Amino acid sequence: MRIRLPRPLKGWRVFAGEVGVIVLGVLLALGAQQLAENLQMRAEVREFRRTIDHEIGLNLFVYDVRSRGSACNMRRIKELLNWVRKAQDGQELPQISVYGAPTMAPYRSAWDSRDGTIFAYVPAKARQKYAEFYDELDGNSKRLEEEGEAWLAIKGYELAGPVSIDDRRAIYRNLAMAYSVDRTWAGNMPVSKKIADELGISPVQPDNLTKEFLAEIDLCESIFVPKRAIDSGSGAAKS
Repeated sequence: MRIRLPRPLKGWRVFAGEVGVIVLGVLLALGAQQLAENLQMRAEVREFRRTIDHEIGLNLFVYDVRSRGSACNMRRIKELLNWVRKAQDGQELPQISVYGAPTMAPYRSAWDSRDGTIFAYVPAKARQKYAEFYDELDGNSKRLEEEGEAWLAIKGYELAGPVSIDDRRAIYRNLAMAYSVDRTWAGNMPVSKKIADELGISPVQPDNLTKEFLAEIDLCESIFVPKRAIDSGSGAAKS
């Protein structure tokens, strides 16, 4: 038994042509949609990189602020270390002013809130460098925390008075930590700056910094408070 297929009203050629037009239209629509999505993704990647580059620039400024204070920081550490090494039990510790090098909190909100889909479209080399920079930032932030804890542990010795061997050991131990952090920091900075250079990023100064803070970055005073400053403070307290 022969089965006859129904013939299109206008013939197979016309039918095939109409189907071809439909298929072509669908393909063009899909292609246009894909093009639009690609253009949108490229725009989002550019915006993401602009934001991250700006954040890294801010962190480079944070690094510069801390690095500018290293020379003074080491001088103050060595001043107190020398005194601790020479002191005897019961000797009175002079009035000291305890603080480390100027620091700023690192910036990382843009990196922490990044969209994984968009980040996947960033060129592989740039993705690697971004990850390397923020890995370094994590390590450097940890070092700053350790440094802050070391100086905080010494803070109680701002009260002048006799010190014991245990006091001197505690001061020495925390000064050694501050010293170690400073040396580690000096070694880490070229690594982070090299990564930034490869990404073409330069330091960016935050808008909210005061003139007073910027002026204090390069100030360097002895860790030992001058006697005249102590006497002046005492006089002010009595009046």
